[in-house]
This record gives sequence, C-alpha cells and structure tokens, in this order.
Amino acid sequence: MGVDPQPPVKEQDVFERGIINVFKGLSQEYKTNNPCYFGKKIIVNNLVKHDRWGYSLNWGWRRDQLADLERMLYLLDSKTIPDNRHDVSIRFMDFVRDNPREQVFEDDMFTIRYFQKGSGHITFKRLDLVEKMNDIVAKHYPGALPAK
Repeated sequence: MGVDPQPPVKEQDVFERGIINVFKGLSQEYKTNNPCYFGKKIIVNNLVKHDRWGYSLNWGWRRDQLADLERMLYLLDSKTIPDNRHDVSIRFMDFVRDNPREQVFEDDMFTIRYFQKGSGHITFKRLDLVEKMNDIVAKHYPGALPAK
C-alpha cells in the first residue's frame, strides 16, 4: 500500500490564500467593508473588549487575522516580517494594556481606532499596498473589481 505524494505547496499560493481569507472574513454589515475589494479602511468585529478597567485585546482568530494582515503588508512591501513576539498584535496588546482608556493605536502600516462595542476601524497608511492586495483579490475573483 503506497502513499500518494502531496503536490508541492507554493509559498505564493499560501500567501495569496491568506489575503483572500482576511478579505472573506470581513463583516458585510458595515458599508465601509466593500464586498469586492479592500478599501483604505476596514472594520472588524470583536477586536477588543471593554469593561470598567478599560480596553483589552481579544485573543483568538481576530488577533491572528490582524497579525496575518501585517505579514501580508510587509511581504507586499518586500520587508522582513516582524518576529511573532513583536508583531502588530503584540504591539497593539501592549499599547491597550498600557493605555486602557485610549482608543487609537498608531503603527507603521495602519491606524486602529477601537470602540466600546468591540469593533476596530483599521485604516491603511500605504494605499499602494492595498492596491496590491486588491490585485490578488481580483486574480481570485475575476470581475469583482471595477476596471482601472
């Protein structure tokens, strides 16, 4: 009984799948989240929690999604990806912990404004990289993006 060899996985395919997964994971209940492309701002649910002590970062898939988003932007910019001990989710968590009453986190790649209901508004600083992400979305969903 032999084992069927698995086809080789291309790094580019894994990377592109990551962008598509972030894109598909955006809630369509917000007008800001366009179902056809990434805009200059996206809104995510359940990014933070708020209680009488202030804000804290929710752990789980939203945290992972934020780190994935940063990784993608760094790869598209041909920069070295930050170590996972220093990625955006850790920096954001540290900021929220040290500033529990603040509502705006600023980073090289984006600004995150977060609210008591738990949502986070992520504004991209590098629109050239957003355009590259949209090129990948268009490759996987032909006809989704309007012609340039």
